[in-house]
Amino acid sequence: MKVIDGHLHVMDREWIPGGVRTAWARQAAGRRHPERRIEDIEPYVMTKQSDPTAKLTIAAFDKCGVAGGVIPSVDWTLATPRQPSDLTVDEMLWHYDRLFKETQKRLAYCAGIDPRHPDARARAERMIGIEGCVGFKLYPATGWLIDDPAHSWLPLFCEEHQVPMVIHTAAMGGDPLVTPNSRPAALVGPMAKHPNATWVFAHAGFEAWWQEAVDLAWGWRSAYVDISLWQICADRDMEEFRNRMRVMVQKIGAHRIIFGSDIIRGPGEDEDGSRLKRWIAQVFSLGESANGSAPIVSSDELQLIMSGNAERVFGLDRWF
Repeated sequence: MKVIDGHLHVMDREWIPGGVRTAWARQAAGRRHPERRIEDIEPYVMTKQSDPTAKLTIAAFDKCGVAGGVIPSVDWTLATPRQPSDLTVDEMLWHYDRLFKETQKRLAYCAGIDPRHPDARARAERMIGIEGCVGFKLYPATGWLIDDPAHSWLPLFCEEHQVPMVIHTAAMGGDPLVTPNSRPAALVGPMAKHPNATWVFAHAGFEAWWQEAVDLAWGWRSAYVDISLWQICADRDMEEFRNRMRVMVQKIGAHRIIFGSDIIRGPGEDEDGSRLKRWIAQVFSLGESANGSAPIVSSDELQLIMSGNAERVFGLDRWF
């Protein structure tokens, strides 16, 4: 069965703005008592999730039988005050265009678009003409509202040009994010105005908002959910994962669910692809009976989840 990772990340520590790295160090300091010093943690932020050439990612794909993937790149540049060493948005996007080419088109990407940039519309117009760019990644939690009239051009642009929008909808995040800006319910106004646009709920509301994400996606024929991060639920409680997926399939259909991992690979972080392999097996098991319960999906439905839907939404069948 063909597999596409519809939501993963390839990063390097230096691609993350310094202020965001410091904020992530503050998060880490608050997760342990007694707290560690932020300045002691920051030098280690993202060092285990660094794979700037995608060498480890492609090796994991080959080991797990994954044809290719989609990287929803995030524009973090306005989330914190800019530091002199921070990459610009275009420098960041250059890296993803490079990875698309260097991996023989196995890593497509969605361009991170923050509409607060004065040149955001020009960037959007330019990116839809670049081969490896298959959509836009929107991350309102970095400090903007998707239903702000000042940003109304963005969903209209995507609707007119048939560009899929991958929108972060996970409650997980925290410092420095304004997390509720990415709540699925925050999308309703723009969705009502642009019902023919393609909306992909990244992480399907995981975890606090998963029912909200499914309920909202149910009402829109062009709304999709990706299940990246849901391996956390599957690892913790496989029966609960199966129950949630049963609800999702019954409400919105397998044809609107996209497999993804959200794995950020590097030395010490799924370096050998074992986490991805386990996650693929867990989703495959939805096609089997378990503990007396019927399979959640048929073989054809499972194929849609594992690759068919990503191919259709992002136009990936031209490459892998």
